[in-house]
Amino acid sequence: MTAMAQQYVLALDLGTSALKAALVSFTGAVAGLETEPVPLTVLPGGGAEQNPEDWWNALVTATRRLMARGIAGPDRVAAVCCTAQWSATGGRGTATAAR
Repeated sequence: MTAMAQQYVLALDLGTSALKAALVSFTGAVAGLETEPVPLTVLPGGGAEQNPEDWWNALVTATRRLMARGIAGPDRVAAVCCTAQWSATGGRGTATAAR
């Protein structure tokens, strides 16, 4: 195994119902995956809201659980990749949620 294959990308995917945290090798193999639910409030008239603090808490919980599995230490995480369910979000910024 090459040194490159022993490094990982921490991939974070914020979906409408959960945050998924995965360690993915440079060859594309998923070495580990954890999921943490994120509450969704459906509003009258069809709107939906999520609390940015819930996003942050789910990210921390899923990532800690994934790293605690011992697949790779933090020194082997070469990059972090984030994606979300929409191209933009509205409302209160996440900076205050990420304490």
